[in-house]
Amino acid sequence: MMSEVVSFLRELVKTRSLSGDEGELASLIREELGRVGVDRAWTDEVGNVIAELRGGGSSLLLFDAHMDTVPEGDLGNWRRDPFSADLIGDHVYGRGSVDMKGGLAALIHSISEVRESDLDVVYAFVVHEEDQEGFGIRHAIDSLDKRPDLVVLGEPTSLNLARGHRGRAEVIVSFRGRTAHSSMPELGENCLPKLCAYLSKLQDMRMNSHPLLGSGSVAPVDVKVSPGMVPVIPDRCSVLLDRRTVPDETKEYVETQLGGNVVKRRLKCYTGYEEDVEAWFPAWVNESPSLGELAHMLGADLIVWRFGTDGSYTAGEAGIPTIGYGPGDQEMAHQPNEMVPIKEVERAVRGYAEIVRWFLSNPPHTSG
Repeated sequence: MMSEVVSFLRELVKTRSLSGDEGELASLIREELGRVGVDRAWTDEVGNVIAELRGGGSSLLLFDAHMDTVPEGDLGNWRRDPFSADLIGDHVYGRGSVDMKGGLAALIHSISEVRESDLDVVYAFVVHEEDQEGFGIRHAIDSLDKRPDLVVLGEPTSLNLARGHRGRAEVIVSFRGRTAHSSMPELGENCLPKLCAYLSKLQDMRMNSHPLLGSGSVAPVDVKVSPGMVPVIPDRCSVLLDRRTVPDETKEYVETQLGGNVVKRRLKCYTGYEEDVEAWFPAWVNESPSLGELAHMLGADLIVWRFGTDGSYTAGEAGIPTIGYGPGDQEMAHQPNEMVPIKEVERAVRGYAEIVRWFLSNPPHTSG
């Protein structure tokens, strides 16, 4: 017989929820919260769904899960409909099953196991994590009466305990030239050779490293050329870089190193709310010695993520102790034929309750 958490997970996967279009999923979550029972639930101005359990304690624990997913991509790479939520063996199949609707479903179904604890617990189901990590959770935390003492991210860890990850910056580097007829290139100044020379040097650029998170990196991911037509020598071109950072690397350092600027854009939420944001997401690592005890309690290893999460805001900017725990293999995130193990989703329900019990007896005090 299918468990309630797996049944709910399948409904989540069947509901497409790209960044900026999470409204239908938010309604589904509100309905489920009403069914499992919380002290208060609301939707804020950016579209986050937030729920509270009031335990009457002085501490606050916040669980975070994002509602949005990346697009499914080329359907030819999928063996089945990515929104079928089919059961394949002991897995739930489909876009978002790992990243991160498995964790989201487990969090909601852990509520009944932690409702009676002497602790205030907030569940934040946030928007726009995939394209602007930290945006939704920042708004959620700003709406609370008190600051969380610990944030638990439900992102996939294969039920291990994540303690940090590298940061991320989107950087634009631009080059200028002068147009001319492309039959007479000597009369203009083609900006593209400048770009090619820059990319060649980029391969040899030295990166800082961190003992836990590894080395920083940089990868070109897009090129724009203007006018970008025959028969005109281009006078403007730019390259978009994905720069992965380590702790203590600042935005100013990265911009100077790469000779460009961190991307700024206008973000629009499904509620109609709009905000100007920038694509700078700091690295973070939680080095609290008490995490070893929690990992032992969970039967987990201590790991770091290879991708970015809302921890870039909660730990990297706000300085709130942050950890991660969730079902699914992080390497399956954003892949075609994404699947999450049913047993891990069901085990995560108990794992989140165990984290609450650990926190009550041993709240963490240090994070970096």
